[in-house]
Amino acid sequence: MSKFTPPSIPPGASYADPRVREKMAAWIKEFHHDQIATIGSSEMLRVYCQALNNWVLNPTTEPHDIEILIDEICHAARLENLDI
Repeated sequence: MSKFTPPSIPPGASYADPRVREKMAAWIKEFHHDQIATIGSSEMLRVYCQALNNWVLNPTTEPHDIEILIDEICHAARLENLDI
C-alpha cells in the first residue's frame, strides 16, 4: 500500500470523531517518518512549506483555521526552543 494513501475512513464516519482524528494523526506521523527517511528533512520541510502555502492560498480555507494552525506552529516552535 502506498504511504501516500491516507487511512480509510469508514463510511459515515466524521473527522470530528476523536477516533478518526487519532487514526489520521498516527498516519501523519508514520508518513512523516517514512518521508524523512526517503527524501531527508530539508526536502520534507520544503514539501510542508509548499503544502501550507497552497492551503493558505486556497479560497475555501477558513481564515480561522489558518490562525489556529499558525498558533500551533508557533507554540510547537517555542516548545522546541525550550529543549535546547
